Formats: sequence, structure tokens, C-alpha cells
Amino acid sequence: MALSRSVEILPSPGASAGLAFLREPLCSDETQIAEVATCSRAELFCHRHQTDQLMVLRGGLDLIVLQNRRLRRITLREDEPTWVRIPPGVPHGAINRGSAPAIVVNAVLRHRPSDQRDYQSRPVPAALAAAWAQLHGDLEELDWV
Repeated sequence: MALSRSVEILPSPGASAGLAFLREPLCSDETQIAEVATCSRAELFCHRHQTDQLMVLRGGLDLIVLQNRRLRRITLREDEPTWVRIPPGVPHGAINRGSAPAIVVNAVLRHRPSDQRDYQSRPVPAALAAAWAQLHGDLEELDWV
């Protein structure tokens, strides 16, 4: 089966169990927990051999994906649990507008061994700087490394 090149947004149903609310996990090869600091740099990641499956556990952020030469914003918040599936080759980044770091879970699907370049952020290309700043809402605060 061929990999999809489209970002997918998946509902995250759950059920109450006493004082806990349980969510169904997604199948994955590896689970990562990330802390996303408040936005200070405009940067993108692009994984060659993995699919990211992301959900915000604490806080909120705007996930930015580059598809069809356009930046798309997907808002993720802890009070609206949603999975976002980002296939290999799709550049993506995050804008955390909050005052505290956001906590994100990533249920990673590996299609081949990881490539170290996958975890090196890249600056937003100059051609997309204005679009990123518009999504962020405040050009002066961004650091265009």
C-alpha cells in the first residue's frame, strides 16, 4: 500500500473509567513525548522515513504544515483532543502562542531507519516568511534564523 502524501485529522474518542478518561492509542513503532516551547523561531522539520501522529496533551499550539506550496494552520488544544497524521516528506512546524510549553505525544510510524537530518530544524524559506508571520500574527517577535 502506498503512503498518503496528505495530512489527516483524526478524531480521538475516549471513555470514562472512574475518575480517568481513557483514549484509544494509535498503532506506532515508537512513542515520543515532546515539550514545545513558546514560539521564538520560525522553523520547519521534514521527516524522510517516518509518519508523525501528533496530539496535544497539555496546552495548545498551531501546527503549521506546508502542502501544495501553501502553509496550512491546524489548531491543536488539550480540551479538543485530535490526532494529526503527517506523512513523510511534508514540512511542518509549530507555533505555541501560550505562556507555558505545550506537551505533545507523537506516535511515530517508521517506514525505514531514521535519518539524523529528520531531527534538524530548518528555517522557514524566505519565500514563505510573510505567510508564516501572518499565521503567527506578530512579525517582530519571530527570529528568522
